[in-house]
Amino acid sequence: MYERITKRLFSAETVAVFMHINPDGDCVGSSLAMYRYLTNLGKKVDVYIEKKEDIRENLNILPGIETIGVCENNRYDLGIALDCGSANRMGTKCAKVYFDKCAERICFDHHETAEPFADETVFENVAATAQILYKFFKENDASAIDKEVATCLYAGILTDTGALSFSNTTDETLSIAVELRGYGINAYELVYKLVKEERREIFELKNRVLGAAKFFLDDRMGLISFMRTDFDATHTSDKDTEGIINSVINIEGVKIAVSVAEMSDKKAFKVGIRTKDDVNAGKFAALFGGGGHFNASGCRIYADYEETVNRLVKAAKLVLDGDEAE
Repeated sequence: MYERITKRLFSAETVAVFMHINPDGDCVGSSLAMYRYLTNLGKKVDVYIEKKEDIRENLNILPGIETIGVCENNRYDLGIALDCGSANRMGTKCAKVYFDKCAERICFDHHETAEPFADETVFENVAATAQILYKFFKENDASAIDKEVATCLYAGILTDTGALSFSNTTDETLSIAVELRGYGINAYELVYKLVKEERREIFELKNRVLGAAKFFLDDRMGLISFMRTDFDATHTSDKDTEGIINSVINIEGVKIAVSVAEMSDKKAFKVGIRTKDDVNAGKFAALFGGGGHFNASGCRIYADYEETVNRLVKAAKLVLDGDEAE
């Protein structure tokens, strides 16, 4: 199934693994799993990210986290982009530049709205990039899968499935999770640290923004806002917003949940979108040049707050009424 990819990977002696900006658990877990797997095969491997401070603290539990570095001007036989639906997801200041300098380039990704940018792309519409990697590793050299590789892959699957509770969790996802547990990983600790545990500051941020949630379109759309004042008051940042939007999409009757997070430029907002039932979050995000999955996606809007909210409500109405193609 992976013949061409396998040939490129196994012939390379030096490999650079590239993460996307503001990495989630699937990106970090997949990257560290790839690092450990290739190291076990005798490759020289480096893992790069645009900004190390963008990695959330709870991911420090993953083995090999200290190996992640900021891009350097080195040349590699092979560059591997993980969990990146487009080239710009790696960041324009660092990773994208150095990724292009690699002699050959591969991308492993699971986003429905992916835009191919590598020499070879391994794409599957599954729950997590980590799910793709496990099958790739197992088919090519299962002996290089150890407890550390399994831990990182399990973390990637956990975080992209809400601890195996989201609608993207298939029978294959569950079967792979069971196999990974067989490597002796501490599954309970991973669930607790990556999904359940949160800092007091994040708890306060959550209460602050959920208490000010807004609802539109006969309560079919819910919206929460993370302003710079919220981050300052709770000593948090935009990387601490992960998962809070799920409290809104879980409300009965809400079909689209949207979070808007004010960036340092006060006329720019990072937008997260969650949907349920037959509402396509990817199509919603695409209206603003973004993308993602059927029930989870994101984009950025460059406008002031009121204009951003107005545009999102208008787009939500189009999507909910089935007129998104207009």
